[in-house]
Amino acid sequence: MSELKSFSMNRASDKLSLENEDIAIEVKDWNLYYGSKQALTGVNMQLPRNRVTAFIGPSGCGKSTLLRCFNRMNDLIDSVSVEGTILLDNEDVYLKSMDVSALRRRVGMVFQKPNPFPKSIFENVCYGLRLQNIKNKQLLNETVEWALRGANLWDEVKDRLDDNALSLSGGQQQRLCIARAIAIKPEVLLLDEPTSALDPISTLAVEELIFELKKEFTILIVTHNMQQAARVSDYTAFMYMGDLVEYTDTDTLFTNPKLKQTEDYISGRYG
Repeated sequence: MSELKSFSMNRASDKLSLENEDIAIEVKDWNLYYGSKQALTGVNMQLPRNRVTAFIGPSGCGKSTLLRCFNRMNDLIDSVSVEGTILLDNEDVYLKSMDVSALRRRVGMVFQKPNPFPKSIFENVCYGLRLQNIKNKQLLNETVEWALRGANLWDEVKDRLDDNALSLSGGQQQRLCIARAIAIKPEVLLLDEPTSALDPISTLAVEELIFELKKEFTILIVTHNMQQAARVSDYTAFMYMGDLVEYTDTDTLFTNPKLKQTEDYISGRYG
């Protein structure tokens, strides 16, 4: 865990005001609706750069929905409407003038189940670069090696880069997807329950990887595993029925939560 930072809680808005932290993302009065059903209600939070922030809460509480707001993946759902502001480096990501493709290059995402393309390991990693029309072979080679090393996968696959990515184990496939995401060097990396389909050894490898990756990326992770949140994150947000209930540094949330609702959830009384 990183050293604890000074903070103060604005109870009126459930907004954690972080001092001595560089803020990468700010969420202001954020509401999201699926048709007439409200899925997120008045979310306010600041997310610090080069830290791991975990989102926990029972199934259906809005964790993944909020995560997908940061790269506008919810735009792909016809019934979704939003209110409020999300700032990435003080730039409103929901402005009509925002280039969504460019936004998704800045905010990469790894999903719950490994989803490598049915291509070679090499082509999986450089896929985003090719979409940017980068053709320089040396640059592609260097970036693929850098990303695979960053995902702690290079030594396992360096002699089989032309093999189909689907031949890898599940844990290797997920680390390959992380390599694919970081190859375009995003500012933020979104991880949506990235280890839920993995065995314990592969899960440990990904958790160790997350710890290393935060040196270069701001990481937001949704996890149903509270022990994982406690292990990998610097800050934790507890959500319930679309509300951000409590958000503070991870050590405090798990050892001395301010709200009984949070305490009841992390002690297993519901969820």
